[in-house]
Amino acid sequence: MTVTTYRSSVQGHLRDRLLDAAQAQIEARGWSSVTMSRIADVVGVSRQTVYNELGTKRQLAEHLAMRELGRFLDVVRDRMAAEPDLVDGVTAACEGVLELGERSLLVRTIVGSVPGEHDPDLISILTVESGEIIETAKVAVAACIVDGGHDLPLTERELDVAVESVVRLVLSAITRPSKLPAEAAADIGWILALALRGAQHGAERGARG
Repeated sequence: MTVTTYRSSVQGHLRDRLLDAAQAQIEARGWSSVTMSRIADVVGVSRQTVYNELGTKRQLAEHLAMRELGRFLDVVRDRMAAEPDLVDGVTAACEGVLELGERSLLVRTIVGSVPGEHDPDLISILTVESGEIIETAKVAVAACIVDGGHDLPLTERELDVAVESVVRLVLSAITRPSKLPAEAAADIGWILALALRGAQHGAERGARG
């Protein structure tokens, strides 16, 4: 291991410890109780070290959201890999993600469904400023489709649009839930199936013409 690699490993371990401390504070006393000083005390470092690693409290929330996204994408990969049919796989993945969203204290804190916790800056992480989350999720879902060897009647551009649409629909269902996870997932799967059938029909008509 090189010196640079070792230093990066140590720094990554420190960041994980800081995020773990912040997560524990959220679980124990809510987001409003989280401070850089408390995180520093728990981990045994200076407050400046916390700021150096995580930035502002808002940036801390972004770090936590991206780490939580990793858990959600693990569900996506497992569910899609278990289904040979793409629509079935996407539907199952959406249901799993929405179920996890209901259980995730961090997500519930961000969307303001935890009593006493409602911060406009937090909800913006999953809504108007969700670009990094959407892009990361798109890459993961697209990789699942490629790994599954699905033969789709879509151009690369059309696939990108379809994947982004699915990701945005799931994110919307997480932030503003109006149906049970299974029902919302079935709706998203239905929309995807319609899009694929339409694309297939267009491709066949083009081949005949």
